[in-house]
Amino acid sequence: MSRPSQDELEKALSDAGSAHHDYEQVILGGHRDERWAGFYAAYALGRVGDFAAPSILSQWLEGAPGGEKWEATAASYVLSQLAN
Repeated sequence: MSRPSQDELEKALSDAGSAHHDYEQVILGGHRDERWAGFYAAYALGRVGDFAAPSILSQWLEGAPGGEKWEATAASYVLSQLAN
């Protein structure tokens, strides 16, 4: 498993956010997806490779701090978890 760069992971999470928004609007009829982290994890792993187990990445994404630039913060958080 190769570790993604900050930029690669941030881009994958940003793209996952766009795809997930469409999923919530079209498939879920505008309802919030409470299992969003699994969607993001699967999407990101499909983009940058299997650097973590989907269930672990999903947990890390749920635990990532929020903020205006969530993708950047979440990517940094995930990469710090990989270093542990």
